[in-house]
Amino acid sequence: MAERYEFSAFCFEVGPDPQNPKQQRVLVFKDGLPFTDLHGAQVTKKFAAKAGPERVEQFCRRFAQDDAFRTQTLLKHAFACC
Repeated sequence: MAERYEFSAFCFEVGPDPQNPKQQRVLVFKDGLPFTDLHGAQVTKKFAAKAGPERVEQFCRRFAQDDAFRTQTLLKHAFACC
């Protein structure tokens, strides 16, 4: 069962990572559409399965409300494949 968090125009869906059951996956949406990185891939964040909901919610809130943190996260996401 997925959890949802909403802050400002951002929505976050949290559920098990289908590729790794030992992780949770957060999918990021903005204005109802997938929020994409510089490569056009949907922004995701992974947490250990045992990470508490308060830690995940803290990430979601900060991502939605802190422009500098969001930019930093997007840059890390974009260069993770390189």
